Amino acid sequence: MDKDSLTITPNISARHFFVVNPVCFDSSLKMEAMIAEIHRFFNDSDNSPLYKQSGYAVHTSRFPRDAIYAIQRYAKAVPSGYPLRVYAVGGDGTLFDCLNGVVGLPNVELGIIPHGKKNSLYRIFGENNKDAFNSLEVQTRAPSVTMDALYCGSNYALNHCLIGLEALFHAGGLTVKIPTFLDRYMSVFSRTLNIASLYFTGVINSEILKQNYRFWVDSENLSGAYAFINIVNKPYYADSNKIAISEANPTDGCLDVLACGEINALNSYSILNKYINGHHARYPNLFTYRRAKKVFVSSSQPLILDLDGEIFYDKYISMEIKPEVVRIIVPTQVRQE
Repeated sequence: MDKDSLTITPNISARHFFVVNPVCFDSSLKMEAMIAEIHRFFNDSDNSPLYKQSGYAVHTSRFPRDAIYAIQRYAKAVPSGYPLRVYAVGGDGTLFDCLNGVVGLPNVELGIIPHGKKNSLYRIFGENNKDAFNSLEVQTRAPSVTMDALYCGSNYALNHCLIGLEALFHAGGLTVKIPTFLDRYMSVFSRTLNIASLYFTGVINSEILKQNYRFWVDSENLSGAYAFINIVNKPYYADSNKIAISEANPTDGCLDVLACGEINALNSYSILNKYINGHHARYPNLFTYRRAKKVFVSSSQPLILDLDGEIFYDKYISMEIKPEVVRIIVPTQVRQE
């Protein structure tokens, strides 16, 4: 996804709407500092000549899905023909809400300002780029690219739909988080901790390692017992820089489906290690990989699924890819003058 950088001047007619999630900040003081920075940016004497025709607003999310309706209300007030830029200031859950708020709205672009515990998507635009995504100057000047989204039920997602073990792992809150400043030095240790946490989730809930599913990928029947079925739109594992499914690309118009067959407590650690480290293609007897347009999954037991960090329970799901359904702002394409 890396592209040559280019110098961009701001679109002075654009409107800017910031969705700030308090849960994604260590303290209220840090959140208030972020909001104050937004106000300073649009009202600073150096910036005001460029942005004086722009309108902006800051919305603090009060509960999950709150941002969806706030975005749609603000969009209605934007004059016809004026572009709108919506910025998700938080983690994957904030981005999930903002995505579902902007899909279907005309002339809208979606920005990612990573502040949460999990921020997966922005990594596809290159490593060590968090400063560019956190810069208001760069965000407001940057161009955007079209991107596919997963569509499940009435929800859109940009990252993944995880079914089974990994969804249960996230639902149980067992994720081990290494601080960002240590993660770059301890990536192997971090992955080991996450594999261990997945392993213990399976040991404690052994029935999830062999749950039976009716499972269709396009017209192919792959029904059987699986430890997990992961449907993804990006190559990276979780919020790390580790590529688990290298074939995945959020602009190719396809779902990438990776299913791990039935496993047990004795072999699960080794198999999960192979998955997280991106070695699934070497073990076709353990993993089933497909590219598809539609996926259907059902089970007689409750289905646990993680849709971009949001946990759902159901008996069946139907998922399809929606090509080029959203425009994502790409700050890494900007070279400051």
